[in-house]
Amino acid sequence: MISVAEELIDRITAAIHYLRVGKPVGPIDMPADLPDNEIRQLITYVNRFLVEFNAVSKALGQMAVGELNIPRVASRMEVVQSLKTLQSNLTHLTWKTQQVAAGDLEQKVDFMGDFSIAFNSMTQQLKDSREQLLRLNEQLEARNRFIRETFGRYTSDDIVEVLLDMPEGLRLGGEKREVTILMSDLRGFTSMVERLEPTTVVALLNHYLSAMIEVIQHNGGTIDEIIGDAILVLFGAPVQMPDAALRAIRAALQMQQAMQQVNAHNARQGWPEISMGIALHTGEVVVGNLGSTKRTKYGVVGRTVNLTGRIESYTLGGQVLVSPSLMQAAGPGLILGEEVKVSAKGMPEPLLCRELLGHEAYPELSLAVPESQLMMLPIPVPCSMIKLTGKQLDNQEHPATLRGVAPGQAVLATACPLEQYSNIIVRLEGGTGQDAPELYAKVIRFFEEPEGCCVLHFTSVSPAMQVQLDRLMGKSE
Repeated sequence: MISVAEELIDRITAAIHYLRVGKPVGPIDMPADLPDNEIRQLITYVNRFLVEFNAVSKALGQMAVGELNIPRVASRMEVVQSLKTLQSNLTHLTWKTQQVAAGDLEQKVDFMGDFSIAFNSMTQQLKDSREQLLRLNEQLEARNRFIRETFGRYTSDDIVEVLLDMPEGLRLGGEKREVTILMSDLRGFTSMVERLEPTTVVALLNHYLSAMIEVIQHNGGTIDEIIGDAILVLFGAPVQMPDAALRAIRAALQMQQAMQQVNAHNARQGWPEISMGIALHTGEVVVGNLGSTKRTKYGVVGRTVNLTGRIESYTLGGQVLVSPSLMQAAGPGLILGEEVKVSAKGMPEPLLCRELLGHEAYPELSLAVPESQLMMLPIPVPCSMIKLTGKQLDNQEHPATLRGVAPGQAVLATACPLEQYSNIIVRLEGGTGQDAPELYAKVIRFFEEPEGCCVLHFTSVSPAMQVQLDRLMGKSE
């Protein structure tokens, strides 16, 4: 049989073997009746070693998985001091890393040899990268400011924001969307340009456009195009607006009121008075980037745009005309004036538009209806009349007579058939070129009696013609 001493020696040998191959070993059980001899002393020593070794091994295992707050290891083994130093270094390194993660890239370590070199190199590279990113961000902001300030002078800020902020902003293509379109134009500006110096035309036009653009942008409109004295404005694109129609109404009323300040400035400069017509229409259009990869424009296309232009051609100076779809989109509160029948190509029936005089929600923006007291002349004044089709003359003068006059209006009699809202030129005898007494006018209504008489609303009056009209109204000798 194996003696107790031999069995204990085998256990000690097995424990040392397990330690050598890295397996955990528990204390060796010691028989209570084992005498106090060399074997008992050896087992006591081995068990003390196993307890201390297992504590160190457990601590290392915890540190290997990131548990740095381990209990303090009590042992006489020399490795324990290294373990404590390692634990302290790792704890400090963890804190340093947390500071770097929070944005403090000035952190350095100098207690872990090559690792310290690598850590410090990493923080320096992060610092350099952050400084480079800050410089690039400043350059990007400067670029964006340049784009906004430069291209914002040629298009709307909203369109610039779409190009800068939306990844798909520069893609060609479009979408269908319901928008409200505002289209404005100066009445008789083309003929006025012929009588003014080019520098005066540009100064007058820039002052007028500056005033209008300020009102439009204040109400959230997107200026799609400025063509000479005409302005095309979108409400509801590129930024969708639930109250697009009301914004357009408010803008149109404010634009007409702003014309008072514009003309006051013109009078101080010795420039002629100008008047503007505005059309508002709501409908579906195709909006998006149009053109090619080399030249792109954000714009709108569709029948709604064309119809808005047609409505605008019926407007008088100082007038705002609104379409039925605009009235429906705006809801209650509109203050409306006379009905205007707008005919357009492809429309079986005229569009019944109305003159916009104000809105109940904005009483301060109401437009006053001018009262014109026509003074019938005791002796009709002979003149000639030329019909305008669009911007073209029909090159045929028709005999006519002036039967009555008023500020901005006149009564004309002619045997030539005219249509309501058609544009004509009226000329008196005498003078040529800029000195010719002529006026541009729109036919606004007809008299039942006498036949062939109609009321004209002036859109442009030459200085020579104004002298003649003042004389007829008794304003000058």
